[in-house]
Amino acid sequence: MSHGHDAAPALLETWATAIASASAPHEADFAVHTALTCARGGRGRRALVRRAPSVPAGSGGELTTVLPALWEALAAGCELLKSALSSPMVANSVSTATLLLAVRQRREGDLAERGASGTGPAEPQPVNGGAELLALARAVAEVSRRLQAHGMGPAAADQAAAAAVAALHAGRDSGASAFLELLAGGSRSDVPGERQAGAARKGLRRLAARLPGLRSAGARGRPR
Repeated sequence: MSHGHDAAPALLETWATAIASASAPHEADFAVHTALTCARGGRGRRALVRRAPSVPAGSGGELTTVLPALWEALAAGCELLKSALSSPMVANSVSTATLLLAVRQRREGDLAERGASGTGPAEPQPVNGGAELLALARAVAEVSRRLQAHGMGPAAADQAAAAAVAALHAGRDSGASAFLELLAGGSRSDVPGERQAGAARKGLRRLAARLPGLRSAGARGRPR
């Protein structure tokens, strides 16, 4: 993997590749570039998300359309995802199919409750999975909602979201939350003014100080 004057932190590269392989394998070649752009924030991130067209049904995946929206959705849902990943009740292994089923049943329970009461829904519970899947199902539904806001169809959004969350869950002890913080750092710094790039760099340095695996990559990325 190439490292230029603006080298990517190793953790970001590893996780971007892993999630792209699970959620959008046809865009894997663009995973690191798009994730880095989102993590840095500023104009580059806004332009990347703005340029990414919606994903039409039956698309052959020739264009990079899923990943910019997915990084944006994961960044926006950072705290919810981190909470779900840290839940001690969640099973050791959760598949994409299990998450898709949990989200579907959560929605069906939501609709049934609305129809029965005529008011807002009670707290939904995924059936056949127990309460331990509730946090992850909620996170998948939130990521899917944000993907749909970018123009993705519901089924495709659910699939991409569930695959991403399953990958994050599988590696929750290998820096998944730190990766989400990197993405969210770029999102939080995305405000007018010249402090955008500086805020993103400070966030990377703070994270690198806490994670030994990022220190060498962070040092290479600092200007001399």
